[in-house]
Amino acid sequence: MKWDVDRALEAVSAETKALDGLRKEILANRAEGSRRAGFVIAGGFVVGVIGMMASGNVMGLLAGVVVALVGCAIVHQIYFRKGEERYRLMFKVGFLSKLVKAVEPEMTYVPESGITKSMFTGSGLFGKGADRYASEDLIHGKIGATKVMFSEVHSEEKYTTTDSKGNTRTHWRTIFKGVFFVADFHKEFRSPVTVMPDVAEKNFGWLGKKMQRLGGNLQRMEDPEFEKHFVVRGADAVEVRYLLTPSMQERLLKLRGRLGRDLRIGFQDSHVCLAIPNASNWFEGDLKMPAGDQSQTMMLMGQLKSCFQIVEELDLNTRIWTKV
Repeated sequence: MKWDVDRALEAVSAETKALDGLRKEILANRAEGSRRAGFVIAGGFVVGVIGMMASGNVMGLLAGVVVALVGCAIVHQIYFRKGEERYRLMFKVGFLSKLVKAVEPEMTYVPESGITKSMFTGSGLFGKGADRYASEDLIHGKIGATKVMFSEVHSEEKYTTTDSKGNTRTHWRTIFKGVFFVADFHKEFRSPVTVMPDVAEKNFGWLGKKMQRLGGNLQRMEDPEFEKHFVVRGADAVEVRYLLTPSMQERLLKLRGRLGRDLRIGFQDSHVCLAIPNASNWFEGDLKMPAGDQSQTMMLMGQLKSCFQIVEELDLNTRIWTKV
């Protein structure tokens, strides 16, 4: 798979010029916003001093602080946040959509869409449904003969705590944040199979190995290196080995080495799903950089490549099995 940065930059040159014009306009508005914020802070200080002199206590000063904070919030919304959101959307719709096409012509980028919640929860890679779910930056199409889709996902669960006074608070815990990848697997199989990080055995040794059986449908694999890093579950032992051939186990180990030890893989409905944790936000343009900055373009192409090359790494374009 060839990745030519200069060719990609040439393909998005028109979008780059338009974005840089918008970027200069937004930065000029930000400078004006900073100037007005200074006036608001100074006005708040004057109000506070006058209020304190009139009331004879600090309450007047606090009123000035409130005026300054409210004013700064309004200035930030008008001159900073709206401009940044506008640039972010235009960068994705213009620049990034063309960049995706330049890299993989049969792939399409839809920034406001994402992997559906039902597809994410139905993968079986996470034990419970999401109480709060968000997905964006959907990229879908074909790489070679293989249909592929992936997007950023942030899934959370809700829980409550009660303190000694009976006060209840709601909290949110992240179930998964990162890229969720789905591709045709081109093998027919009846029951789902999951390949999860082997956390229990790594942390608790022989006791963790015993604990693994509590989850049910545990399947032991012959490759000791694969067993060391992954826990495999599936209802049919023969089918598990049909999917996880020695070659596939080796490929998944290499993929884990590249994508991280928390990688989760699921096989379901003739698809393979990968949950790739990632704390940072991918596929974004930086307002501080020119749209066509080469380092930024290389970073974005690297993010795309990280997902696109999974097809090659798992040999998904090979067609040696017949699907019913």
